[in-house]
Amino acid sequence: MRTELLYRDDDALWLARRPLREAHGAEGLAWPIAHEDTPLASRLVLERPARGDAVREDVRVVAVEGPPRADGLERWPRDALEHAWRAGELVLAPTVAAVVFDDGDADPLLDDWHVCEGVRMLPVRTPTLPPATHTNAFLVGDDDLVLVEPAPVERSERERLLRWIAATRRARGGRIVAVLATHHHHDHVGAADLARELGVPLIAHAETAARLRAPVDETLDDDARVALGRHTLRAVHTPGHAPGHLCFVHEASSTALVGDMVAGVGTILVEPSEGDMAAYLRSLERLRDAGFRKLLPAHGGVLATPHALLSHYITHRLAREAKVLARLEAHGATMDEELLSLVYDDAPPAVWPLARLSLRAHLDKLAAEGRVHHDGSRWSARA
Repeated sequence: MRTELLYRDDDALWLARRPLREAHGAEGLAWPIAHEDTPLASRLVLERPARGDAVREDVRVVAVEGPPRADGLERWPRDALEHAWRAGELVLAPTVAAVVFDDGDADPLLDDWHVCEGVRMLPVRTPTLPPATHTNAFLVGDDDLVLVEPAPVERSERERLLRWIAATRRARGGRIVAVLATHHHHDHVGAADLARELGVPLIAHAETAARLRAPVDETLDDDARVALGRHTLRAVHTPGHAPGHLCFVHEASSTALVGDMVAGVGTILVEPSEGDMAAYLRSLERLRDAGFRKLLPAHGGVLATPHALLSHYITHRLAREAKVLARLEAHGATMDEELLSLVYDDAPPAVWPLARLSLRAHLDKLAAEGRVHHDGSRWSARA
């Protein structure tokens, strides 16, 4: 377990500016790390176990009275730190936010994140695609709260989600007013029936409603808004990964809850049976051009460099597409399995079953554009 130090100096906090693995490698503010010779005869503030894709190691925060002896730390008055965080100008390590905004009383078994004002995130274990193991659920709002991504399938994780909702309601004096689904995949809607249990509507896009077993009470389309007092969520229809995929933009902080559009761990699969590679690329471009400050994916931690990350996703997909065309032009008519080994020669065979689906999504896009031709089990580039 890593030990971090909370230096108490009047009402100020001393923090280190460093890359955060939890925030996709982006820079943020964290507690300084204790070294072997650091005296630890101090009060334990928070012991946080590793839970899920967003928090990957055990962390213990210890309070130390007085200013630090270490160089390179930044002194932040608590109110200035809170103001900058609420304005979306800072990314805080999960342990910093938990101590600053819960005053050290956070429940370590819940292990939730204070991402920005009015947005909390809880990774819950789900039967998702590897390397991800968890799906992030979100509570947005203060007096009125919505649950986004009712994800868990297992009873223990469902109970943890309910305990988190109850704790958040107690802390804020709020009430749950709706459950929102980004899309219909099983690792996102395992607890969609919680809407009935909580006595609130389940809300999704119409395309998602057509694919869910749980009854959807209200549908949202592109640019619809969910008003939550001081907070507003704006729906952005982003088809491609799934026909009814919605992102939800927390407008006060310019933070987008992006479901399965991108990930902080692993990659995104566009499955040809229900996905559309051309639509997915258009949705990525739309998100990239929106100028968000942060992205909150369903899998992994905070994504603090949205434009760069979304540009990378687009470039990567187009490079794979160019490789498909180059291989077809070099080899002529090619069977599916042979083309898979040629196009994904840079990937281990263990991922080829998923790569086969992605390859077909690329081929379907190219065929719709008239750039490749399919004859039985063989593909060829059009002259």
